[in-house]
Amino acid sequence: MTDPAPAPDPAPAPEAAPAPAARRRFSVGGSFARNEWVILGAILAVYLIVVVLVVRRGPPLGWDEAVYSLRARDFAQGAAPGAYWNTYRAPGLPWMLHLLWGLGSQASVFRLAVAGFGLGLIGVTWLLARHLFGARPALVAAAGVAVTPPLVLSATQVWPDVPGAALGLLAVALFVFATGGERASWWMLLAVPVVAAATFLRFGAPLPMAVGFLGVALWRWRLLWRFPWPAVSTALLGAGAVAAVLAVPRLTGAGGAPLGAVGTRGWLNFAGFGDYLDLSGQVLAPAAVILALAGLVPAIGWVRRREVDRGAWIAAAGISVATAAAIATVLHGEVRYLAPVYPWLWVAAAPGLEGLGRRLPGRMRPALALVLLLALAAAAIGLGRDRNRDLGGSRRPLRAAAAAVGEQAGGRPCVVMTQRVPQVMWYSGCDAVLFPREEVRLPSRAGGPAFVMFTGHRLEPQGAARRAYVDALGKPWRVVSGLRPITVYLVPEPPAGD
Repeated sequence: MTDPAPAPDPAPAPEAAPAPAARRRFSVGGSFARNEWVILGAILAVYLIVVVLVVRRGPPLGWDEAVYSLRARDFAQGAAPGAYWNTYRAPGLPWMLHLLWGLGSQASVFRLAVAGFGLGLIGVTWLLARHLFGARPALVAAAGVAVTPPLVLSATQVWPDVPGAALGLLAVALFVFATGGERASWWMLLAVPVVAAATFLRFGAPLPMAVGFLGVALWRWRLLWRFPWPAVSTALLGAGAVAAVLAVPRLTGAGGAPLGAVGTRGWLNFAGFGDYLDLSGQVLAPAAVILALAGLVPAIGWVRRREVDRGAWIAAAGISVATAAAIATVLHGEVRYLAPVYPWLWVAAAPGLEGLGRRLPGRMRPALALVLLLALAAAAIGLGRDRNRDLGGSRRPLRAAAAAVGEQAGGRPCVVMTQRVPQVMWYSGCDAVLFPREEVRLPSRAGGPAFVMFTGHRLEPQGAARRAYVDALGKPWRVVSGLRPITVYLVPEPPAGD
């Protein structure tokens, strides 16, 4: 009789999720392991490589970028803002950029400064996810934020959206940390100056912060019911800080209360829902976003199996969805406005993706994670270069025409009539004015030349009005060909004695 064949070894069971660290009164999830810092450093390095490669061949400044750059110049020179500036714009970003004026006024300097806030956004996302779900999901969330194209593309332009999102997320994260123990901590008062700073950077920041604070309060309501005063004090002081920034012109250097200007921007028009439907290819289609959305599915399973904290996950996912809905409700749709949404999406998706990773053989995990991170980084770089190419084709003729105007002026006072006021001001060094709406009137500037520049903008004079300008101006002084040809006229100087 032969011995029976030995039974095959059972398949190794999936590795259990590490037990969460005990939370103190104010905690970010326990002590840090050395390998955490190494992995986080690698993630930050990947992000820096991505943004440097995207910024390196960036297009000329767009409208909003030129506005913030001009305001930074005026801060650096101690000058009041010109007609290019609107009261509904927050002055925080240009104020910070003017501190870098000595490094040069190139677009790349300002764009890299804005991208620096992305490092903070990654770090806060990591700490928040670490507090809620543990060390491994936190690294997944940080890596996801680092290579999400809508965030990368917003962080590589002179816009306040990513800086505002970084500080706004920090404010809500401080509230989360301060409510993570057995009683509420007065450390949450640290959120108040952060709320004020976020509002100073971007007047739209209070909306996603309010959604975040409300979501956390609904999750922690039992704790806050028993220990209400830290939260009540934080809410009152935070609301007061926002009101002061938006209602007191002196705090922002505005000619009037920013709140009045912000209130005229079409709030509660629900236009964002249709806009984001049209922009769904940019909002939802990038591979990193698809991966985050896919991670929500297994996360729901882990929640049901009690491997993931149910309340924490519902709060993170709910804040992500509610923030997107609130933004779409009160603003028209632009991808950059969703910068506060993606970090919460990644926080909610991270437990699901990390749980799937634990089902893989141990040796495969680091290699697969690295390959996936590099692939998503390459995709973000590719989308950034596509954006640069498309915008560069339409903006380079304008930059060339404006630079020619500045060279012709030769340092003399000059003025340009155009619909592209901020960009022309930035690249020419001249003042710029819009075309009058109800009459044909040529610009003039004592002691220097005046120009009229047609850029193909939809609000430029058309038909008979355009012909009247051409008849008064004569032959073009300069024509710059390109995707959007630019035609520049030199305004004839009036005869001497007139």
